[in-house]
Amino acid sequence: MFLKGTVAGFSPLFKHIVKASAPWALTHLHLGGNFVILPIHPQGIHMSKLLLITPILTLLCCTATFAQPRSISNIVGESNITDEDELKIQKFAIGWAEELLTTDADALERAHKKLISPFDETARMTPHGRSLYGKYLKEGFESLLSVDNDNEMAAVNALQVYSLLGTEQACSLLIKYAHSSAENRDALRLWASIGLGTTFLVGELPQNRVERYANLLHDYIANETVWYVLSRQFDSLAALQAIPGLDRDQRNEMTELSFSLQTSALEKLLASIDALEADERVQSLSLVLPSLRLQLNEPGINEQVKADTFNSIIPPLVVFVENAANNPLAHEDDLFDAYGRAVHSAGLLISMGLNVGGGVNVGELWNEENYSDILKLVESWKSNQ
Repeated sequence: MFLKGTVAGFSPLFKHIVKASAPWALTHLHLGGNFVILPIHPQGIHMSKLLLITPILTLLCCTATFAQPRSISNIVGESNITDEDELKIQKFAIGWAEELLTTDADALERAHKKLISPFDETARMTPHGRSLYGKYLKEGFESLLSVDNDNEMAAVNALQVYSLLGTEQACSLLIKYAHSSAENRDALRLWASIGLGTTFLVGELPQNRVERYANLLHDYIANETVWYVLSRQFDSLAALQAIPGLDRDQRNEMTELSFSLQTSALEKLLASIDALEADERVQSLSLVLPSLRLQLNEPGINEQVKADTFNSIIPPLVVFVENAANNPLAHEDDLFDAYGRAVHSAGLLISMGLNVGGGVNVGELWNEENYSDILKLVESWKSNQ
């Protein structure tokens, strides 16, 4: 016979309690995962002693489960952090990381809020506090991000929290999960890709490190097959233009890098789309192209950067529209509307760059299956390049 109690860790006081009340149990005490198993003596336990043990066991179990500190916001704001306070950071990070491994939505939200609370502006997190918190978050998230963990929601929340660090340590982990050859879980690649953009926007990374990770992300786009991951990878490259704390020259350099990487990635994506077969990645273009058009329309964008971008992207965009109109999908095809949105977005961007044909709604022509007029528009674009 056994008494069982759910518990995350046991107080040393437990053995003293058992020794006083049931000394025979100490030699048979086993710890099995999250359960404490206490063999019951064959002759039974006197009821008075059982009544003593039961409430104390309950108290210990509840206390152990929530052993992590309620908050470390006042600690991570310190430049000099004692060993005792570092231990509190460790317990907080690892303890609440473990709480993410749940299927209960309320419990997940509570753990997530706890884990992001040290990043609140009021905490005034110091570089040392950020480094220590990142170190123990990584330790706490290791099992959540493992391929052996089938709770993807827990893993996604781990990546969301980790992206707020904004450090080299965070980028080195996020970039790993953003690569399709290293990570086959779409949800993790998605949030790792989003997380890189978030990390850039924290403004903690030196410029040369931002450039390194942005270039790596650019390289990953060519291998990504899932359209919604692709679109978010482009978003993170666009985020380079909004990094806080840069001087004028640095901001110009980051803006130029952002457009250069987006342009290069778009050229490669368009070149890889088969002219004769439907490609699901086309769905990303209805998000990527409008975003790029808005970026190019922002006041203050260097005219040379704008001209270089248009000169690079217009020819492959024209080819994409031409191929789509020459080899149209059947109206009932699942991707018919996606191609229509992509062709429409491409037409708007081309018209903006060439300053011609802005009054023609390419999307409407596509929906009407009026491909001959689309091809006439293509010829006008070619003559104006």
